[in-house]
Amino acid sequence: MPPPRLPASVLSAGRIDRRTLLKVAGIGGLSLVGATWAHRTLRGFGPPKPGFFVLDELEADVVAQLAAAAFPGPPEWPLSADEVNVAAFVDLYVSQLYADLQGLLRTLVRAVNVSTLATHGSTMRLLPAAERLSAWKAWSGSTVAVRRAAYQSLTFAMHLGYFEDDRVRAAGGLTRGCALPDAASRPDLWTMVGGRRGG
Repeated sequence: MPPPRLPASVLSAGRIDRRTLLKVAGIGGLSLVGATWAHRTLRGFGPPKPGFFVLDELEADVVAQLAAAAFPGPPEWPLSADEVNVAAFVDLYVSQLYADLQGLLRTLVRAVNVSTLATHGSTMRLLPAAERLSAWKAWSGSTVAVRRAAYQSLTFAMHLGYFEDDRVRAAGGLTRGCALPDAASRPDLWTMVGGRRGG
């Protein structure tokens, strides 16, 4: 019994000309370039920033810029995020997660950074502080559950790092719970987990 006859292909039927082939090749090429850009942007992790455990230079800067917008210092907050070094705390927090969750959170940080390219013409970390904070807070009220969860996850780590500082707690009169030392200072977070900072 002979094999079933296949219908004539589009190519053999003469329906594809050179222009159509070029269009298809162009779309395929653009798709490949787009996929490569997306992979490098969202998953192209670099080595840890000097002094950090996990976050690379870009990720640490994104976290630092988000924290700087959220905690600008006096008069709204007793200390700025830079004084408290929130980015280093978030890095420490991430370093204690399982490897797959570390990758997920790093991807999240990178996604947050490029989320404003289409709407603001710039990455999140390069926006002016007020605009950056507004764009970031918009994630909390997003109709997309993933965006809300991302906001909550990253904001939780940043707030934890900020309020872990004895000086912030003392300035805010937060004396319940763990007793504050006589001289409030930044705790040595690195010895808290028995680790040491990377080179």
